[in-house]
Amino acid sequence: MAQSNWYLRHEDKIFGPFPHQQIEEALRAGEINPDSEVSLNAVDWLSITDSGQFDISANPEIIDESDDSVSWHDQRRQARKRWLQEGASVTEVARDPVQDAAERISVERNHIRTQALVEAAKHKRRSPWIGLLALVLLATAGFTIWLGQGDKPIQAGISQTVNCAESLRDGVNWTGCSKAGYVQPNAKARNAMMNKVRLDDARLKGADLAYASLQSASLRNVELVGVNLTGADLSNADLSGADLSGADLRYAVLAKANLTGVRFAGTQLDKATWVDGRVCLAGSTDVCR
Repeated sequence: MAQSNWYLRHEDKIFGPFPHQQIEEALRAGEINPDSEVSLNAVDWLSITDSGQFDISANPEIIDESDDSVSWHDQRRQARKRWLQEGASVTEVARDPVQDAAERISVERNHIRTQALVEAAKHKRRSPWIGLLALVLLATAGFTIWLGQGDKPIQAGISQTVNCAESLRDGVNWTGCSKAGYVQPNAKARNAMMNKVRLDDARLKGADLAYASLQSASLRNVELVGVNLTGADLSNADLSGADLSGADLRYAVLAKANLTGVRFAGTQLDKATWVDGRVCLAGSTDVCR
């Protein structure tokens, strides 16, 4: 399965989506545990252990409450609560209106396949019908998603035809578009698809680009002052000379991005994935700690 963002459910509340390695980082830090539930689509849920998609070997073991290190254990529990609260404060669970129809079908099928494999492992010797059940589940999921579309396709940024003439808005698809010098301060463009877009010298002060996909985008000298880039994917993007003063980059992915000459001033980097693959510590500002 390709690297995906995962939703997290804790105490009947849904958080995320978070990048795969961020879930593992939270596991290593003891902020969540292997019994926490995850999902690719915020509909079907499995425990982290049963999903089989995460390394749980480094998760801290529960210790005896009478042990001298109980205070450390309490701190870990508090850290877990803070981590979830941080996720809740910046997250609005994106459902069908912002999911690509084709990708959603693939995600649904992958998730159900994972469930079927987990159940097969549990009942390998006692359930000869598990193979048939898996096929039925896959067929049912595909039919249900197709049927739910009705006469119109699901309206999602990824599934929409690329339209470079369209203004910047929620779910817009500007993949590969040339928008150098574009000006639209305070634009609302959550979940926008802008992979490989050219936005050099653009002026987007105060825009909301939460969860936007900007992989390999050219953002040289772009003005992103006060921009909300929570959870945005900026991997391999060229941000050289960009102004990110006051920007919110919590949970954003900056893997292999070019940050030469970028202006950081009051820029939030909590839990962001840095250019070298590190996950920044909570409270990181201007510098990934």
